[in-house]
Amino acid sequence: MSRVYTIGDSVLDVYFENEKPIEAKPGGSFLNSSVSLGRLGVQVSFISELGVDRVGDQIKNFLQDNKVDTNHISYFSDTSTNLALAYLDENKNADYSFYKTRKGLESKITFPNSVKEGDVILFGSFLAIKKEFRSSLLDFLKESKQKGALLIYDPNFRTQHLPMLPDVLPYIKENMALADIVKASNEDFDLICNCKDGDSAFKWLNEFSKASLVYTANKFGLFVFNPESHFYSVPAINPVSTVGAGDTVNAAIAYFIVRNGIQQSTLVNMTDVDLEDLAKFAIEFSQEVCMIYDNFLPLSIASKYRL
Repeated sequence: MSRVYTIGDSVLDVYFENEKPIEAKPGGSFLNSSVSLGRLGVQVSFISELGVDRVGDQIKNFLQDNKVDTNHISYFSDTSTNLALAYLDENKNADYSFYKTRKGLESKITFPNSVKEGDVILFGSFLAIKKEFRSSLLDFLKESKQKGALLIYDPNFRTQHLPMLPDVLPYIKENMALADIVKASNEDFDLICNCKDGDSAFKWLNEFSKASLVYTANKFGLFVFNPESHFYSVPAINPVSTVGAGDTVNAAIAYFIVRNGIQQSTLVNMTDVDLEDLAKFAIEFSQEVCMIYDNFLPLSIASKYRL
């Protein structure tokens, strides 16, 4: 079976509703994706860093309990593990405050040399545009792609990052150009390039990248451009929390690729039936996460689809 390598920050998410803390869970976009994949029976390795502290131990133990390989997590003792405060509004969308302890310090993350043809690399968020991390990340991505791994990129670009957009836009575009699949939301494209719909987003992307696009628009549906446009409607729900929904879409894409043996060379040959299955997993998995306070696919659902 192909292996999925996820790359991202590790944090402890603390949820607030009406200004009161209601829950705390291990988090970080690609940690969330890793846990869903582990629960689905996918061989998944998480590439990250943790502090040598109680929170770091909690996160590591949680990952291992969910069958996520932690052998590629690096450790630091000069600062504490990161925190993220998630304030839920009346629509259960989160406004984040991040407490990243290693800002300005050298990353401890190191990359494996075990990637092989058919593996999947899932990367994105702020770590993928962090200036001091770019060189080592790009070397790993380029080497992995040369080996035949399939790259999925999610910019996961947030409003608080908007002031730095002029500086990081070249990095975002470089990541998109390297990727085989870009998964991004309507909010991502609105912030990054002022594109208001899937068609304009794919047209902008297609100017510099050959990547397929999975474009999510919350209750307004999901689009897949491969390269033709395919639209899939989303059933109406009353969410408890939308935290982790996009991360679960990433997990669904990686799960579908591994499950169906999709590779770089066969990606553009996916049939309409294949794309419909991909959309089905993405929509079902993300909506299940919206109905709970967890950031990951529930075990009861994951067991139905476990490889």
